[in-house]
Amino acid sequence: MITIQAALDKLHPEACGESSCVKGGIAVMFYTSLCLYALGMGGVRGSMTAFGADQFDEKEPNEAKALATFFNWLLLSSTLGSVIGVTGVVWVSTQKAWHWGFFIITVCSSIGFVTLALGKSFYRIRVPGESPILRIVQV
Repeated sequence: MITIQAALDKLHPEACGESSCVKGGIAVMFYTSLCLYALGMGGVRGSMTAFGADQFDEKEPNEAKALATFFNWLLLSSTLGSVIGVTGVVWVSTQKAWHWGFFIITVCSSIGFVTLALGKSFYRIRVPGESPILRIVQV
């Protein structure tokens, strides 16, 4: 949504000297896209490590060792992604146009989603056990 809004001139707010120039549907679209982005990233950041760790069986020595390697690669790739985002995407946004920066983010996110979806048949999905919160609530 924010990529489309940055690319289409008719969805840009009118130029003005006031602090709150954005009104109506343009403001709704902008704030909705920011909220959806924040919710999506919050869900990914919170579940990425747990989902990745579930793919390894800690009882097997080889997989326990691979779990440590997974966390090393996860941290490295997250850090590199942040560095590329802060430098490369910001450079493209400032030198070319805002919508190209958002387009790069959209393409990378889409590639990540497709990769995740294609690997679904290979994932270990653990059956949830009894929740400790459930036991507290029952008391």
